[in-house]
Amino acid sequence: MTIHYLTTPAELPAACRHLRGCPQLGVDLEFDDMRYRYGRHLGLVQIFDGQEVWLIDPVTIPDLAELFTVFADPAIVKVFHSCRSDILLLDELYDARVPNIVDTSVLAQLLGEADNQISLGRLIQLELGIEVDKGEQKSNWLKRPLTESQLEYAANDVIYLFELKDRLEAKLAALGRTAWAAQENAVLDTVRYHRDPEPWARLAAKLRIEPHEIPIFRALWQVRDDAARELDRPSYQLFDNRFFPDFIRNPPLSEQEWANVKGTHAVLRRSPYLDRLAALTPDRFVAPEQEARAPRARGFKWRMSAEKSRLVEEREEQLVALKSAVAARYGQNLANLVLSNKTMAEVVELGADAVLRPWQQEVVREAEATANGARYADVAPVLPA
Repeated sequence: MTIHYLTTPAELPAACRHLRGCPQLGVDLEFDDMRYRYGRHLGLVQIFDGQEVWLIDPVTIPDLAELFTVFADPAIVKVFHSCRSDILLLDELYDARVPNIVDTSVLAQLLGEADNQISLGRLIQLELGIEVDKGEQKSNWLKRPLTESQLEYAANDVIYLFELKDRLEAKLAALGRTAWAAQENAVLDTVRYHRDPEPWARLAAKLRIEPHEIPIFRALWQVRDDAARELDRPSYQLFDNRFFPDFIRNPPLSEQEWANVKGTHAVLRRSPYLDRLAALTPDRFVAPEQEARAPRARGFKWRMSAEKSRLVEEREEQLVALKSAVAARYGQNLANLVLSNKTMAEVVELGADAVLRPWQQEVVREAEATANGARYADVAPVLPA
């Protein structure tokens, strides 16, 4: 099989003319997400046209606008595996759209034969009996030159996509689930990147930072983030996330103590970052007034009256019974896909008809006969007070 590795802007137009004439393309991206540099960066674009592989280097070809017009063509089927992170990256960095996607991970999930986080390598092995080398998965895709091993790995990520798609679609058709796949893949057209206005909040929740600790946590997070951005290095390299609770609950009490903290990057031990850290000592730190008053965000259930909270519990019990019935009929993997914990929480708040796609509603209704009296129609929304 021919592998074209494009490294100069002059090579791109002819490749795009060729790709524009293909009915379907297998696509994958290699990118760095806070592993070797600050932020998210595209490292390689891999495309398979059914005969040849095209590896396009965005580091040496920074203007990929012409390629993205190919991706934006709704007449071309784009075959990915687990594409959500890929399309979010393209939207975030390039404002690029990729309609008409078929995601092989989606197809595999709808079969219910394996868990809902199946990797491409495992799926290739299960469906095609081929074992692919995944040794370069975590390599540095921004460092140049790329090695032959990296290029081979990148090509392997796309050359099996068409065969997987055909095999999985045939199995779904035999089960009468073709419409399910169409609905799930159509949702991918709506995926868009939205900047998180509080990027620190998820980490705070993960580390179990208490509400009264949020102001100083946010200030400490911001110092680390600003320094990481300046150095163009991942934040974790300046100090580990696990240090946050210790710093907050047993803070250094002086600039000298901050400078002597072990496990921190050298840039934090000198101005201006050392000055900012010293300002976080208990006797100097002043939390912004409105931030200090802001409680940790909680789910809608916590803002309800006792009566509505009781209704929430009833809805949750109904959904658990319905999920068990789906599992009995279709297997636990599919039940987890139809009624994940997150989906059940959304159903309780907004109602099943507003949250579940038509095929999911159909599955739940079919299973309710064995759901110990729980009915789909009873899962009405419980809105916040």
